[in-house]
Order: sequence, then structure tokens, then C-alpha cells
Amino acid sequence: MARTAGRPPRSKAEILELRSKIGKHALEIYRAEGFGAVSMRRLAREVGCAPMTLYAHFEGKTDILRYLWADVLTDMSNDIENKLKSVVGPRERLQTAAQTFTAYWISHPDHFRLVFLSNDVTRADVSTFVSDDKTLAHVLMFSNLIREALPQEHDIKMKTDTLISGMIGIALCMNTIPGYPWADATLMTKQLLASILS
Repeated sequence: MARTAGRPPRSKAEILELRSKIGKHALEIYRAEGFGAVSMRRLAREVGCAPMTLYAHFEGKTDILRYLWADVLTDMSNDIENKLKSVVGPRERLQTAAQTFTAYWISHPDHFRLVFLSNDVTRADVSTFVSDDKTLAHVLMFSNLIREALPQEHDIKMKTDTLISGMIGIALCMNTIPGYPWADATLMTKQLLASILS
């Protein structure tokens, strides 16, 4: 049998490594110039490959953005899970998770802007990402923590949605209006949690 010319197929590890490299370069361009500056041609130059190689791994620019969103959300969730390893009580676990969530977005303003303030993204793109099971798992983490802290509560979804939107709101204010003398984010998150736990 004759051997075909060309590069041999990439292994799964090589594919993951290349996707990670593409994501890293896309994030660097985004941080320096915004998402509008991320183009497939420019990204291919930065990565050192042909544009068609990018399209073999991502459908396009929006698919790369969804990859970055997933990467950031996983990083944030890992941060919470690491902090929860040493916390036992259900209310304390919820407190720790909420404080870690808010602190993560405030201490990573680039990640916050990427996930919550990206331009050139359609509602359909966001809806597709938000309805993905892996994305929903980040929300379910808080639903489970609230359920553990409030075992008699019937409306877990209302409490979860209120908590998440409140925490994002705190981070939004801190990141987008830094000149205002906001109250301490830890205290605001604590106040928000008090309303959830009451």
C-alpha cells in the first residue's frame, strides 16, 4: 500500500495542546486590543499555522470565544472547589463559594470582560453556550450548595438565580466603575448571602 504524503494525523493530546495554544494567543490579542482584533488570519500568524489549521479545530472566531469562556469558567469553578475542600458546614460552604466567585471576577477583570462584556457576539451564540451542560454545571454548583444550606427551601432556582446575578452585579460594578467608592465587595457579598439564607 502506498503511503500518502502530508502530515500524519494529530494525536488527541496534540489536538488539545494546539487548541490550548490557539486559545492562549486569542486571549493575548483580546487582552491587548479587544475581541474585535481577533481574526482567524491574525491568529494563524500568531500561532504559526495556516488559517485552515485553525478551521480544522474551531468553526470560527465565535467558537474560539466559546472555548475561552469555557476555559475561564472552569478556572473559576476549580478555584471554588479548591477552597471548598477544607470547609465542612453547608452554610460555610455556600459562603466560601460565593466569596470566591465574587473575588475571582474582581481579581480577574480581563476574564470578567471576556465572559460578560464581549462585543461582536450574538444572543444566539450566548444562548448556545449558556444552555450547554458543562456551562450549566457552574450554576448547578450553587444550586446544590443552596440546597444543602437550606434543605427545606422549595424555590432553589429563584435563590440560585438571585445569588448568581447579584454576585455578577457586584463584580460588574467593581470592574466597570472602579472610581466610585463602593462598599467592600466581601461585605456586599455577605449581605447578598444573608438575604438568600433568610
